[in-house]
Amino acid sequence: MTYIGHLPEIGAGKQEGRATTDTLYVCPNGNSSNGKTWASAYTTIQAALTAASTDADDCTLIMISPHDTYYDIDTTGDPTFTGNYILAGAHRTWAKIKNDHVSATSVLKFSGKVELTRVDIDLGTDNNGVIMTGPFRLRHCQLTGADLTEAKIGLLLEGASAITGKLVDVHFIGEGGDPPEDFTGMKLIKVAGSYFEDIRMHDCVTCIQITDADSVGNEFRHLDLGDSFIALDIDAGSEQYFDDVHFHHNGTNVDDEVGDHLWSNIRGEFEIYITPDDFTGVAIPTHVDPDTFGGDTEIIAAAAIDAPFRIVAVHVEGDSTEKFRVRFSADSGVTHYDDIMIEGDANKTKREGYGAPSGSGFIFNTDTRISASSKSETGDDDASVWLEIQQI
Repeated sequence: MTYIGHLPEIGAGKQEGRATTDTLYVCPNGNSSNGKTWASAYTTIQAALTAASTDADDCTLIMISPHDTYYDIDTTGDPTFTGNYILAGAHRTWAKIKNDHVSATSVLKFSGKVELTRVDIDLGTDNNGVIMTGPFRLRHCQLTGADLTEAKIGLLLEGASAITGKLVDVHFIGEGGDPPEDFTGMKLIKVAGSYFEDIRMHDCVTCIQITDADSVGNEFRHLDLGDSFIALDIDAGSEQYFDDVHFHHNGTNVDDEVGDHLWSNIRGEFEIYITPDDFTGVAIPTHVDPDTFGGDTEIIAAAAIDAPFRIVAVHVEGDSTEKFRVRFSADSGVTHYDDIMIEGDANKTKREGYGAPSGSGFIFNTDTRISASSKSETGDDDASVWLEIQQI
């Protein structure tokens, strides 16, 4: 195809697949005249942010070229910008952003609708990273706290009321140490209904911290959380959903003070132990009527396990030679997540290996009470039970 005259202009919104009302450019080689082209680009990101519209109905796309060292925000305190922006670099490791001002407390703070894509936020030695108090998006970004000498947060998402957003393909790199002491990767305060996917966090004192009762219903998929003191620290908020999480080399994988979340496809090297740790087991009495289950009997107390856990197998011993049914409950006998049958043989233990409920790999929440009831062919017998626990 041959064009006569000028090539068609590529609209600002088309460059990032977003509808934006203006485009500004940032490049170390610009002349800082108006930021409308690469030649007239601003040489600092803060200059472009200052020039951008703060109208609530506008959104400015700020295109950021690579930098051979880094862009320095060079602003005191939390450099706060109130408009709606998309900050787009060329690659997450080609556009590093720092704030080297001696009185800085963070790299950048945003209160409007903001997306960061393909940029590297470097906290330096003593800054927080990015603070976002409005709707947020991060794609293909990196947040680095490798040089920290005091406790700071890479990404602080904090709404005055519940805010919503999305992170996709974001890397968090802490300062290392054994254990790490300073870098919290991400902290959520009043964040609800948000989506976090393909997140990698290493060498953190805490990878993800969730606080505030309004932090509800967030979804986390495809997480790699490793080499950290605490991977997940859930202090408040309810009904988070975790799917396909890989824990490795952490001091604590999950510190959960809430205990009402959904877990699936959780991976890692988790030890297995048997409870109770004896040769007696927990006696689950049958009813005198062979057609009736005996009473609900506690096996694990509600506060006994302080992390999510699987039941990977059960051991059952009948005290007489007959068939026994044993059903297990996580809500004190209201419902039953599994129901098994064994051929009892006095003083001989039967083992059934399974992911409870059977075949699903179900993960129970912190502080879940586990109980059982049983019945036998003739009634008025006991089935002794042991559980194999895999604590996350």
